[in-house]
Amino acid sequence: MENLTAVRHYLHQNPEISQQEYNTQKYILSLLEPLKPDRLEKVANTGVIACFYGTVPGKNILLRADTDALPIQETNTDLSYNSKTAGVSHKCGHDGHTTIMYGVAGYYAKQRPQAGNVYLLFQPAEENGWGARNVADDSFFKSLDVDMVFALHNLPGFKKHKIVCKTGSFTSSVVSLAAYFKGYTAHAAEPWNGKNPAAAMSSFMLQTLELNMENKPEYITITPVYMEMGEKAYGVSAGEGSVHLTIRADNNQRLNDTITKAKNIATNLAQQEGLQVTFEMIEPFESNQNHPDAVAIIHKAASENQLEYENLNEGFRFGEDFGVFTNLFPGAMFGVGSGENCKPLHHPEYDYPDEITETGIKMFIEIQRKAQ
Repeated sequence: MENLTAVRHYLHQNPEISQQEYNTQKYILSLLEPLKPDRLEKVANTGVIACFYGTVPGKNILLRADTDALPIQETNTDLSYNSKTAGVSHKCGHDGHTTIMYGVAGYYAKQRPQAGNVYLLFQPAEENGWGARNVADDSFFKSLDVDMVFALHNLPGFKKHKIVCKTGSFTSSVVSLAAYFKGYTAHAAEPWNGKNPAAAMSSFMLQTLELNMENKPEYITITPVYMEMGEKAYGVSAGEGSVHLTIRADNNQRLNDTITKAKNIATNLAQQEGLQVTFEMIEPFESNQNHPDAVAIIHKAASENQLEYENLNEGFRFGEDFGVFTNLFPGAMFGVGSGENCKPLHHPEYDYPDEITETGIKMFIEIQRKAQ
């Protein structure tokens, strides 16, 4: 565990944001190469997959850890391993997740799986939603015969080491939708000679907020995050602007239906005001749909490890791009409690608790056994 903690602290000191994890990839490869996996491949530009083949055929299991950090300035004053990169830090615990997966690799280096292959994915770019998509499109990943997929996330607010899971939607389906309204400028003294998007933009925001819905466990949550219009030129009536919303729902279909409704609102308002409107989808996350068989395996693994288990009544509102994999293969994501007093994820003083690393390793190893 001392070695694993040193690995985690090195990763914490050297964070890299999504799709820039080049040095992280080099470091992971330097850790894995001495373990002599049966295959060791770069994927999705800055990711890594290590393959350990079973002694006999069985179900092939993909285990995933995310590797990227966040553009957040660390404010901790009590760490001996603070981030060395200004404005970038591991505030979601991916340094810990990566360390857990390295520990799993160390286990399989000493003894191969009894049955079935194990594929350990060190996935980049979870935070912006593109990592899992890029891995899924990678030619080496496509060559793997995957039967089931599993991942974990540390969870502040839950007792340390507690395993948290549920069947169905574990994390939200999320996308950010930007609507760009375009008219044309006029003199501010004669706004009627132009096409100012202000009325359409205001109505769009208000009408989309009316799509919010709470009927637990079903929900739609629309959050305005950014808005811009015109320039600071006080003699000019604005001619264009944009509204940026984050839309999340408990499943992919509900999200897609809501996006369609929001786009229709914008299109109708633009027509009424004589404007053009275009759309951009930013940072998409598919909902993690936990398969009941996979959840049962996680529950059995927790029992085998004598860990407390909590079955959630409803999933989490945050997005997690592991949903790409649970929509391709049977599988599940589960949580490991990181402490009731642990700072929340993405808080500038959050720090992953090293005590739960061994818990994550034991869970993944037992999950692979129970999946056979």
